[in-house]
Amino acid sequence: MHLDGTTYVGNWSDDKQDGFGKETWPDGAHYEGNYRFGNKHGTGYFSWIDGSSYWGEFMNNNIEGKGLYQWADGRSFEGDWIDNKMEGEGVFKWPDGW
Repeated sequence: MHLDGTTYVGNWSDDKQDGFGKETWPDGAHYEGNYRFGNKHGTGYFSWIDGSSYWGEFMNNNIEGKGLYQWADGRSFEGDWIDNKMEGEGVFKWPDGW
């Protein structure tokens, strides 16, 4: 457990999260997936307390690569991400079917 109440269960290497693990923050947000040198890196799932979630690729703690982000209001984007932003090709859907 970290001083702020964040918990981590998973693999470690050289005192850093490395390999597969699950991190949970005091507010209820959580990440389950791969880490490298203490950063979210590789495939993972992140869930925020507002009901939004992301499943896909991470690089150095950023959403980067291919993935699906779903907002709590029903919108979703599945496609390419760079530095936590939609970038490149993908499909954006609205709750009304657009």
